[in-house]
Amino acid sequence: MGDVVPRAEHLVARYLDHVVDHEPVEATRLGLDDRNAELPELSPASLAARSRDLAVLAAEVQSALDDVPPSPTGVDREARDDLLLLSQTLEFRRFHLDVRPRLLLDPLAALDTVAAGIHELLRSGELGVDERRERVGDAVLRAEQVPRLLEEAGGLLTSSPAVHLDVAFQRLPGLIELLGDELPRHAADLGLDVSAAAAAGASAGEGLQAYAALLDELADEPPGEWRLGSHDHAVTLRTALGTTFDPQQIEDRARVWITRVRQEMAEIAAAGWSRRFPGEPVPAGAVERIRRTLEAVAATAVTRERLMDEARLAVDEARAFALDSGLTDVPPADRLRVTEVPPYLRGIAVAFLAQAPPLRRELGCTYYLSPVPEHWDAAQAESFLREYNPAQLRSLAIHEGYPGHFVQLEHAARHPRLARRLLARPVFAEGWAVYIEREMAAAGFADEGTSCVDGDDYRMTQLKLELRIATNALLDIGLHAGELADTDALRLLTCTAFQERAEAEGKLVRAKVTSGQLSSYFVGGEELTDLRHAEERRLGSAFDVRQFHQRVLSHGTPTTAIVADALADDAPVHRPFAPTRS
Repeated sequence: MGDVVPRAEHLVARYLDHVVDHEPVEATRLGLDDRNAELPELSPASLAARSRDLAVLAAEVQSALDDVPPSPTGVDREARDDLLLLSQTLEFRRFHLDVRPRLLLDPLAALDTVAAGIHELLRSGELGVDERRERVGDAVLRAEQVPRLLEEAGGLLTSSPAVHLDVAFQRLPGLIELLGDELPRHAADLGLDVSAAAAAGASAGEGLQAYAALLDELADEPPGEWRLGSHDHAVTLRTALGTTFDPQQIEDRARVWITRVRQEMAEIAAAGWSRRFPGEPVPAGAVERIRRTLEAVAATAVTRERLMDEARLAVDEARAFALDSGLTDVPPADRLRVTEVPPYLRGIAVAFLAQAPPLRRELGCTYYLSPVPEHWDAAQAESFLREYNPAQLRSLAIHEGYPGHFVQLEHAARHPRLARRLLARPVFAEGWAVYIEREMAAAGFADEGTSCVDGDDYRMTQLKLELRIATNALLDIGLHAGELADTDALRLLTCTAFQERAEAEGKLVRAKVTSGQLSSYFVGGEELTDLRHAEERRLGSAFDVRQFHQRVLSHGTPTTAIVADALADDAPVHRPFAPTRS
């Protein structure tokens, strides 16, 4: 075995030390509690020290990789792959610190730190009262440091894209509410000193108001460039997402996929036309058939008051079908909460899953869904609810919950090696969720009473989401590696992918603010589909799809290439949620 395994374990531990030393909010997210009461130092000297430590660690990781013997197998291969994940992680952190310094170019960087720093300490309902009190006390101490952090962050900002400023201004009221109202409320609920929490929240609110004034001044300056450019976008795809696909490959595959999916949607719409529209002739044009059918599905929208109840029902249905189908092993239901996105986290994604801290898995996962914004007029609200209709909520429940992100991340949280619990790649995470959505549809979800929604409604919606993920990739590449204009981007979303206008406008903002991430869905789905086909060819008649799923879930959240090597090496299968036999 040589020294590959101990060196890899040592360097992963060194990475954790670096996080504790320089990034206390990230340490809390991972489940390390040593610096829960602190926010990071953003002085030039502190950032320089962070950069030096990252460079030293990156060099040591590369040296360890250089010493790995060719074509390793078994535990040596596992250790090499841990080092590869760590190397990519360090490269991306250095990219955001030194190459394209986010703290200098994006006002959301500081606000994300404040939101995460407090939110991670307050989302602890699964813990005992004493530890919850301790964490709220730490949140109060963190809140006291918010003015200092924002003053340092404001001194670093040199420019900002206009769209980032817009989202920052949208986030500020929610953050002020978090610190001024939610923090004292948590303290009161736990019998702590409310006056200390209120004072810290008020001081933090003043710091946020001062930051807002600085952003007002920044808005009068020439705006920064939100497009990454082809080189920096490629770095993001490789190091942050973990794909080997290049933008041209992604674009070519996405366009082929869009053509195929639209044809299938047209066929389903034609087959169900007489049932939906009795007495009306089937339109000759595929686009009209698809749009009319999707409009009928959208017309099933619930009211804004019913949205969360419908989302929870969708999760229950997805879980029941996942258990009955046996597509994967399923974690206990009490590991997943379903709730609204809090105001301070709104503005980018409508739905997402927050996993448990990798080192504190007892905290469980939370599926967040945005409510209809209160300030929206009736037309905006109707557009939102038509997009997030009951069939769409079923697709989200599968993607975010069962057997999507929640199931995959709960498996990853129980991996025996630390690196696989800490170092995740979005392409694999999103790829699994996209891939398993397709498997649920193929297995007959929403047929024969398995859901309250109509089976054809669900299939049309799932295919619409397939259009969405492919157009998301085209949007991401076109905006950040090309010169795609807003009007063309909105036309792509509303015409090619049949999205509602309100959803499309929100997606455009998200694409500008979160480069690379929107490619991960389509790319990940393609990579996992390619992997399955490769395994089918390799194993022939011995291939079993359920065994394939469990083998894929046995390696954390790495790159798909790492999973492929593990399968070829016949790596051990981990089944922490294997059904017990009576």
